[in-house]
Amino acid sequence: MLENNFKVSFNSTLYILSLDPNEDPVTGLARVSSLNSIQTIARRNDRRRWEQERIIQRHISVIDHDHILSEKFESLDYEIIENELYRDEESHKDHQRKLFRQSVNRWVVCFLIGIVTALVAAFIDIMVYYSAQIKFHVIIHALTEKCDHEKIKGGGCIWMVLSAWTFYNCFLVGIAAVLVVYFAPASAGSGIPQIKCFLNGIQIPGVVRLKTLISKAIGVSCAVGGGLAAGKEGPMIHSGAVVAAGISQGRCVSFPMDFKIFEYFRNDKEKRDFVSAGAAAGVAAAFGAPIGGVLFSLEEGASFWNQSLTWRMDNSFNIWEIPAFCIIAVIGGLLGALFNSLNVRITKYRKFYIRTNFQKIFECLLVAATSAFVGFITIFVVDDCKPIGINPNLTEVTKLWCPKGQYSAVASLFFQNPEESVKSLFHSPINSFRPMTLFIFAIEYFLLSLWTFGLNVPSGVFIPTLLTGAAWGRLFGIGVEYLFPDVTGIDTGKYALAGAAAQLGGVVRMTISLTAIIVEATKDITFGMPIMLVLMITKFVGDLFNEGLYDLHIELAEIPFLGWHPPKVCRNILAQTVMRKDVVALEPVESVQRLVEIIRTTRHHGFPIVDMITAPQSAQDFPDYGHLKGILLRSQIIVLLKKRHFTKDYRGKIPAEGAQNVSLADFRSDYPRNESNIPMLNLTPEDMKCFVNLKPFWHPSPHRVPLNASLNSVFVSFRGLGLRYMLVVDDNNKLRGIITRKDIARFKERRVKNQYLVNEVYISHFNN
Repeated sequence: MLENNFKVSFNSTLYILSLDPNEDPVTGLARVSSLNSIQTIARRNDRRRWEQERIIQRHISVIDHDHILSEKFESLDYEIIENELYRDEESHKDHQRKLFRQSVNRWVVCFLIGIVTALVAAFIDIMVYYSAQIKFHVIIHALTEKCDHEKIKGGGCIWMVLSAWTFYNCFLVGIAAVLVVYFAPASAGSGIPQIKCFLNGIQIPGVVRLKTLISKAIGVSCAVGGGLAAGKEGPMIHSGAVVAAGISQGRCVSFPMDFKIFEYFRNDKEKRDFVSAGAAAGVAAAFGAPIGGVLFSLEEGASFWNQSLTWRMDNSFNIWEIPAFCIIAVIGGLLGALFNSLNVRITKYRKFYIRTNFQKIFECLLVAATSAFVGFITIFVVDDCKPIGINPNLTEVTKLWCPKGQYSAVASLFFQNPEESVKSLFHSPINSFRPMTLFIFAIEYFLLSLWTFGLNVPSGVFIPTLLTGAAWGRLFGIGVEYLFPDVTGIDTGKYALAGAAAQLGGVVRMTISLTAIIVEATKDITFGMPIMLVLMITKFVGDLFNEGLYDLHIELAEIPFLGWHPPKVCRNILAQTVMRKDVVALEPVESVQRLVEIIRTTRHHGFPIVDMITAPQSAQDFPDYGHLKGILLRSQIIVLLKKRHFTKDYRGKIPAEGAQNVSLADFRSDYPRNESNIPMLNLTPEDMKCFVNLKPFWHPSPHRVPLNASLNSVFVSFRGLGLRYMLVVDDNNKLRGIITRKDIARFKERRVKNQYLVNEVYISHFNN
C-alpha cells in the first residue's frame, strides 16, 4: 500500500535533466525563487530604505500619510484542494453516510452557536446591568445620603460624588484596557471591521480565538459600565463569530483542547460559513433582529439593530414631512462624513504616537475621566430640572442638584445606559427636553463618541451614533413644531428616529439592510419609505467626502481588503503587470532538503507545480518554468514532512524509515495551519537526501488566466470565488507568474478633479 502510494508516472528524461543532483538546495531555491537577484535585491533595498524614510516622515506629518498595505496579513484558503486523496474519499463506499452525518452536524453546530451566543450576550447584559446598579444605587445613593446626613452642601458634595463616580468609571475602563493591551489585542474596538475582513478572505491574527472572546465579553461590559460613549452591540457580533469558529472546529487553540468532533469542518471554507452564521447569531442576540442577522452575513457585517430599541410606532408620517426628512438626511450625511474624517485623524495620531502599553491604558483612563467630568459639569451648568411625573424612570444621580420633586433632564441622558437614553429621546413627551439641552448634549456626545471609538477597549459605535442622531433629530422636530404650530401630527419622536438613522447611515453608509432592520424594529412597514429615503440621501451626501467608518479603519490597518467592485478604469492593466514573476515553483518530485529550505526561507503559502524548471540564461532573467501541473500549499508540505512521507530513491520505490501514509484526515487534524518548527521534525541528514512524490497531493486544476487578462476580470474572479492565488500562464500553459490578494488590493481607485484614477500603493514589509 505504501509503495503504491509513492509510485509516480513521469518522463524520467525531463525530470532528471531539470534536477542537478549536486546542487545545494539553498542555491537551487535562490535560482528558482528570485533569479533576477541583482535587480530584486536592489529593488527590495530601495523599498526598505523608502520605508525607513516614511517612518521618519510620519513623525513630521501624520495627516499626510500615504496608503500602504501590510505584508503581515495572509489570505484564507477557501478553495477546496481536489487532489487524488479528495477524489478517493468521495468514491469510498461510506462517503454517502458521511455526507448525511455532515449535514446533521451542520444543524447541530448552528444550534449550538445560537445557544452559546445568546448566553454570551446575556452575560454581557447582566454585567452591564449590575454595574449600573452598583454605580447608581450603591455608590451614588450612599454618597447623596451622606451629603444629606452630614449636611454637606455646594461644591463639597459635588466634588465628592464626582470623584467617586470618576474613580469607579476609571476602574472599570482600566480593566477593559488591561485585558485588551496585555491579554488579547484583537479584542479592541467593535470587531466588525475584523469580521468583515475575515469573511472577505483575510486571516486577522487572533480574531476568532477564545481569549479574544473572554476579553471581548468582559471588556465591553466594563467599558459600557464605565460610562464610555460606547456600545456593546458590535462586540456582541464579534463574540458570536468567535463562538462559531470555536464550536465548528471542535477544538480550542488558545487553551489546547481537542474534543475530536466536527473534524470534517476543519478548513477555511467551512469555518468561514460558520463564522458568518455566528455573526448573524450575534446580531439576533444583540438587536433582536433575525432578518438583520441574515442581512449582516450577506453584507459582511454592517447592519444591526438593538433588541432593547424595539418599539411600535404609534404614528405614521405625513407626505408634507418628506422635505423635512430630506433635510435631516443631508445633515446626517454631513455629520457622518465629519465624524469619519475626524476619527481617522485621531486614529492616525494614535497609530504613530500612542504606541506603548502605558500610553494606551492612560488614554483609556483619560477618556473615562473626561466623560464623567463632562457629564457632571453639564448637569451643574445647564439648569433643566423637570417635575418627576414627566419621567418616572429615575435614579439617584438624575435627581442631583434639582429641587425636591424634580429631576435633571441632562442627567437622564448622560447618566443611564445609552440604550435607555435612546428610548427616552424616542418616547418621552414633547416638553421633556429643552432645545438647549438637546443641542449641548448632541455636541458633547458627538465629541465623546468621536474620541472613544478606536480606544484600546472593546466598544462599538452603533449606540453612541444613534444617541447623537436622536438628540439632534428631536431638536429638529422641536424646530418643525415651532415653525408650524397649527399643524397636527408632529411627533418629535419620529424626527428623533429619522435623525438617529441619518447619523448612523452617515457613519457606516448602510441603506437597504439598515432600512429592513428599522422596519423590523418599528413593526410598521409604512415608515419604511421615509427611512429608506433618509438613508439613501445620507449615503449619497457622505460618499461625496469619504467612505464608511469601518472601511476607513480597514484601510488604516493596511489590510488587503477587496471591495465589491474593481477600480473603474482598470481594463488596460493586464495580468502580466499585476503578477509576480519571481515564483517559487516545485517539480512533481522534490528532495526533502529542498522542501525544508523552502519552508525555512520563504513566507509563501502556495507553490505552483510545473513539469520542469530550466535555469535562465543570465542572472537578471527569470527561470524558464515548464507546463503548469497544479499547486501545493505550505500546510500540505508541513504535513508531508511531519508524516515522513518520502522515499530514499527518486522513483518512489523504497520508503524511508518511519514513513507513513497520508490521508485527508491528517491535513484536517493539522488545521489551522500551525507553522511547525523545522528542527522539531527531527529530520536527519539521511532524511534530507530523500524524495517526496507530490502528485497525489497537489491541486490539479488551480485557477489560471492568460497574460493578457485584465485586472477587472482577475478582480471579479478573486472576489466572487474567494481565491487566494491565481496563476498566470502563456498560450502553451507554461507558468509565467502568480497573482495573490495583495497584488490586486494594491491597485486603489481614487477620484481627482472629477476623474477616476488607479493608484498602485506600496506593500510594507514592516508591521503596521
